[in-house]
Amino acid sequence: MIGTIEKIIDDDIYLNLTIDPQKTTSLLNAYVIIQDVNNSFIGEINVIHKTTCQIKLLGEYKNNNFTFGYAKKPALSATVNLIDVQYISKIIGNESEPNNTLFLGMSPYFDNVKINADLNGLFSSHLAIFGNTGSGKSCSFASIMQNLMQHQNISDKMNIVIFDAYGEYHDAFEYLNESGTYAFKAYGTNEKIDNNIISIPPWLLNADDYALLLNVTSANQMPIIEKTLRNVDLFVRPEEEVSKYKNSIIANAISDILLSGRPAAQIRDQVTGILSKFYTQSLNLETIISQPGYNRTFRQCLLVDENGKMNAMELVSNFIKSYFTDEVSASTPDGSYKYTLENFRDALDFALIEEGIWKSEKIFDQANILMVRLNALIKSEYGKLFNVEDYIDKETYINNLFLTHNGKKAQIINFNISSFDDRMAKSVVKIFAKLFFNYAKEAEVKGATPFNLFLEEAHRYVQKDSDIDIIGYNIFERISKEGRKYGVLLGLISQRPCELSETCLSQCSNYLLFKITHPNDIAFVEKSIPGITADVIANIKTALPGHCMAFGSAFKLPLLVKIDMPNPRPSSESVNMSSVWFD
Repeated sequence: MIGTIEKIIDDDIYLNLTIDPQKTTSLLNAYVIIQDVNNSFIGEINVIHKTTCQIKLLGEYKNNNFTFGYAKKPALSATVNLIDVQYISKIIGNESEPNNTLFLGMSPYFDNVKINADLNGLFSSHLAIFGNTGSGKSCSFASIMQNLMQHQNISDKMNIVIFDAYGEYHDAFEYLNESGTYAFKAYGTNEKIDNNIISIPPWLLNADDYALLLNVTSANQMPIIEKTLRNVDLFVRPEEEVSKYKNSIIANAISDILLSGRPAAQIRDQVTGILSKFYTQSLNLETIISQPGYNRTFRQCLLVDENGKMNAMELVSNFIKSYFTDEVSASTPDGSYKYTLENFRDALDFALIEEGIWKSEKIFDQANILMVRLNALIKSEYGKLFNVEDYIDKETYINNLFLTHNGKKAQIINFNISSFDDRMAKSVVKIFAKLFFNYAKEAEVKGATPFNLFLEEAHRYVQKDSDIDIIGYNIFERISKEGRKYGVLLGLISQRPCELSETCLSQCSNYLLFKITHPNDIAFVEKSIPGITADVIANIKTALPGHCMAFGSAFKLPLLVKIDMPNPRPSSESVNMSSVWFD
């Protein structure tokens, strides 16, 4: 016995020592067993003085098993002893079935004591990995994944997706392709060095995706995008199948202009502009408009005399009414046919005519912003991402993402998005996250095809942004709240947790916290993570590189873990300035 209990306040036990702490092995962070008549408890010494110490009550020890938490507290008469080393692994380790145990690292307090995580607990819920730059996040994540891939009999249902902000992880996982057992597939944007180029079929995108791509800033722009999508098939299907509907839209737009009350010259120019860009074989500037005695072309009927009048305006107005129809309607693309961004641009232009952008300067400005951004996207390097030659359906596209060139299933795929600017990276990551989430949600068997999405530098994407105001939801917040049911799980890796969505962080069930020192990040972590203790906060402020506080559903109790360096390592080392500066 090392002492007698003086008092118990909350989960702190205050002990009067009966041994001299200066003449024994360091007692700080040592585990003790507290036994009264009917129960046994486990505690950790976290404060020590010359004659007293303070013990944090952790949980109960019953039937040779440790359970974190307790229903009642020990009596003041309970005995307190240092726990035998042979029991340490039962407290801080995880001794479940091999396929449900993942080696995480070693205990820095106890020699040769391994710390395992409950594999299902770690990967079937959302995970947060936080720490300053240089604290060991990237290497530790790579080490954990390498440990995972040492398991035998991993099925083809494993789908791990890494969004690699700096192109670090290729070197850490390429070895899997040489193992003969599992596979790794890397995507990039450089056609000279990347074997697999990131590409996204435009026809698999919906209105929300285009809102992200075009950086929509007003909910008023969403109806224009939705109308654009309904018009896309007008520029893909044969003209004989769509001319009736096209003619109706063109005729209605022209009718609105004719009735606008604007000067005749302005009406002529606007109508000519529409029919110069959008026309069919039966409705164009050369279409014949007949009246008793002679025929004129549509163009001739738009002439304005020297008095500024369009004498044939009534004739034109009556003529175009013959094209009005309610018999046909367009539908939003369902991914069953191919179209290009150029087709989408034509459909947007057509939607602007249908919307009547000349009626309102505000509508014109909002619509013009969309067109400018779309044109900029098409002409930029990013436009290549959407140049997909052959049609592919959503299921085949997602399945092919995980197939290597030799047809082998890759358990881990890596998207190197280091060449993207922040806005495009955020849009692309959200689009992929939506694709995976919707695919899993639509599956016939819930959770049959899980996806674990790991986001390096997650604070760049998982933010409290304007998505909810524009499209009604934020995809990461939706996944954080609903994804667990469908097997879509987030892994948030970040050096600035205070910039993350608080909703997403609060939904995480496991945390690996490396050294964090910034006051804003410390405060945010304290506020946002349920159940975090002062002891955890104290440890992460002083943690060594490669050491983290691990806690959550995958662990029996909060633990300080020393994670081994991965082999091979990711390309995440700091630049060695002395070797660069000096010959």
